[in-house]
Amino acid sequence: MTKTVTSLFHSEHHATTAANRLKQAGIPADAIDIWTTPHNLPPLLEDLGVSRADAYAYQEGVIRGGTVVIVRCDASEVGTVAGILNQEGVLDLDEQQAAWRSEGWEGPAAGQAGDLTGLPEMPPAGADVTVERTEVIIHGRIRIHPRRGERQTPE
Repeated sequence: MTKTVTSLFHSEHHATTAANRLKQAGIPADAIDIWTTPHNLPPLLEDLGVSRADAYAYQEGVIRGGTVVIVRCDASEVGTVAGILNQEGVLDLDEQQAAWRSEGWEGPAAGQAGDLTGLPEMPPAGADVTVERTEVIIHGRIRIHPRRGERQTPE
C-alpha cells in the first residue's frame, strides 16, 4: 500500500538535506516533493490523503517561512523515511499549531468539517474495504497517511 509521509521543516535547507538523504537511501526523486510556497498546497495534500486540518496547518507553516516535505512511498519504506526526516530537524506540527493559535491563528481545528480523522477503528483483519477516511499515524513528528481511494489492509 502506498503511503504519504508529510513533515514540516523550519527551513528549506533542512528540507533539502532531508530530501537528499532520502534519495541516498533509495527513495526515488520523483516521490519527494519540497514545498516552499503555500499556493495550492492544501488541495494537493488533501488529494494525497492528508486531512483538511493538517493540510491548512502545513500551509500556515509555509506562510510562516517553513518548508513542507511530502514523500510517497510503500508501507515497507515508511520506517526508513520517517527515521531520516526525524533526524533532519522536522518540526512538531501539533506544537506549531498551538503556538500559532496563541498568536491568534484561527486555522481549522482537528475534527472540523472535512477532517475525517477520529472516526471509528479500522475494520477487522481480513476485511476488504475501500478507505473513505484518513487514518493518520504519527511517527515522531512525521505524519503518515494512506493514499485516498486505496484499499487498506491491517498491517
